[in-house]
Formats: sequence, structure tokens, C-alpha cells
Amino acid sequence: MSKPSFKQRATRLAVASGIAFIAIAPTAAFADYGPTTGPNNTPSDPGSQVEANTAAKSSTLPFTGGDVAGLAAIGAGAVLAGAVVVRQTRRKAVA
Repeated sequence: MSKPSFKQRATRLAVASGIAFIAIAPTAAFADYGPTTGPNNTPSDPGSQVEANTAAKSSTLPFTGGDVAGLAAIGAGAVLAGAVVVRQTRRKAVA
């Protein structure tokens, strides 16, 4: 049994990624957005839920939860994968 070519592996990866996306993407549509009250799903008194902002001024920016190191690693991996794909396609074109 021969080893699948790069094109066959890339096609399989694309199909698997597409299937995973189709399976996972609709889950956000069914997310629970909290309790619904009153007619037409509107709160009976929206003003009763509002509180004053009492946060003190800070000299630093708030932490938003962004993982800079993780995002940088994903970006570097994408650049590396792109370089490998370009190199493989150019080798086959020359040979």
C-alpha cells in the first residue's frame, strides 16, 4: 500500500475541517441567553437592573483575557504550515 500524496492528505484535512466546522458552528445558535420574562421576552422593568458604575480609575489597562502567547504560537504555526505547503508545491513543479 503506497503512502497518500500531499494533495490527498491536504484534501482529507480540508474535508475533515469542513465537517468539524459544520458540526460545531450551529451550537452558538442554540446558546442560552438567560432567562426571559414578560411579554415578548422583554424584562418587565429594565431600569431596575441597572446599577451605578463605582469603579475607581486605574493606571493600568484592564485584563481582557487575551492569551497573547497562544495567539502568537498559532500565528507562527500558520506561517510555518504555509511555508511548507509552498515549498512542497514548488518542488513538484520543478521536478
